[in-house]
Amino acid sequence: MSENGARVDAVNIRKVFDNGRHNAFTSLARWQGRLYLAFRTAEGHVTASAPEGVVTLLASDDDGGSWEHVATLSGMYGMDLRDPKLVATPDRLYVHAFEYQSPDRRDAMLSWTEDGRSFVPVRRALEKENYVVWWPVYHQGRFYGAGYRYHGNKRDIRSVFYTSEDGEAWRDVSVVYDVPWANESVLIMEGDDRATVLVRNDGMRLDPPASDGCPVLARADAPYQTWRYTKLGRRLTGLGLLKVEEGYFLAARDHEQEEVRTACFFIPADVAGDEVQPRLLFTLPSGGDTSYAGFVKEGRRVLMSYYSSHEYAALQGKKRSCIYLAEFNLDEVLASLYADS
Repeated sequence: MSENGARVDAVNIRKVFDNGRHNAFTSLARWQGRLYLAFRTAEGHVTASAPEGVVTLLASDDDGGSWEHVATLSGMYGMDLRDPKLVATPDRLYVHAFEYQSPDRRDAMLSWTEDGRSFVPVRRALEKENYVVWWPVYHQGRFYGAGYRYHGNKRDIRSVFYTSEDGEAWRDVSVVYDVPWANESVLIMEGDDRATVLVRNDGMRLDPPASDGCPVLARADAPYQTWRYTKLGRRLTGLGLLKVEEGYFLAARDHEQEEVRTACFFIPADVAGDEVQPRLLFTLPSGGDTSYAGFVKEGRRVLMSYYSSHEYAALQGKKRSCIYLAEFNLDEVLASLYADS
């Protein structure tokens, strides 16, 4: 048991990648039998004056026991390509990212492969500038996404819902959460075609503050114009969300522990009302610059990627972080939910 009473001892964790640089913002997918892992590699979390990040892609044939490098993707304009997200379809594996060109400009980008090794050159995903498809999903033969409209003035940033018919040309559909600096948004498409979006709120960093920093769970039915909101009563960032039979499994950077950690939570499926408290399940070995999980769920088994800088904490001024893979069974990690019943 962990200090929080959750079953972190039921989680198997192994380091996947460490090259002495800053490796971060992960995504994980199973495609044509192989596991694929994507993340950004650079000298630091962000360097606005000299953007230089690339997307690293690895593949594994043994469920993450060993990995091989399959591709390195660079942006169209030679700037910082970051925050990759993988989308697996029957014929293609897509890589969505955005290119950070300056503090005032970032554009949605994508690439894909049809053989697992050759990726098409990175290209624009939307004609509009300063739009980011943060969390794309393939659902019942169509593509959907959640993300944000970027702006140099943080008060003008908003969470946005997207769609695409072919996976290549995307368009914005609606504003999900019309609150200043509502940005990185995680999407779950439900079986009834309802969209569930978990929205990060950074408005507490504005002066005056525009929010309290807690994420908001937004839900809408087709055509995705009217959204209903429930706030999560805990300050969390670096969000990753997975639909499970009981509800939602959430991984995030937890700002309410003694030190910042990547922690995992449970949210019930029937959440309603103005606010819900996510239930802490366990805290992963992590610290400092950390979080941004990717998931592969197969039955009750889950593989989860994340990154952390805790192993380099003693190296003052060195912006380094590693990629990790956690493996667990949902029955074991959710057991604490029923301990008192």
